[in-house]
Amino acid sequence: MKFVFGALTAIAICLSFAAHAGEGYEIKGRSGVMVFVAVDSSEAENEDVYRFAVADACAGKPICQVHYWVGNAPSSFPLSDAQVNSKVVHWQQNLNTGLRRWLVNCGTSNLFSNGRECM
Repeated sequence: MKFVFGALTAIAICLSFAAHAGEGYEIKGRSGVMVFVAVDSSEAENEDVYRFAVADACAGKPICQVHYWVGNAPSSFPLSDAQVNSKVVHWQQNLNTGLRRWLVNCGTSNLFSNGRECM
């Protein structure tokens, strides 16, 4: 009986990792409150992928900033000029002050057209 329970637990854990891998993004690195995320190019226009990444990256954190790139993302600072210019979206959250906003590279993306600011 213990073996069956252990096997079922292992399967459930593996399935949870597989589900995360299929969400269309990957957290590439962290630096303090900053999180660096690569979004799959096939999901670049899917706003839900960005929201899922915020939920994942900022869970339990009152202050959190998530930076997004399509395809590949850096894993830490400093950023090159090319990395700064290719960033698509930036989420800012400070639950202590009520700040929650999407900053979008409006020159290259139409994401979050309602309730966004351009960077």
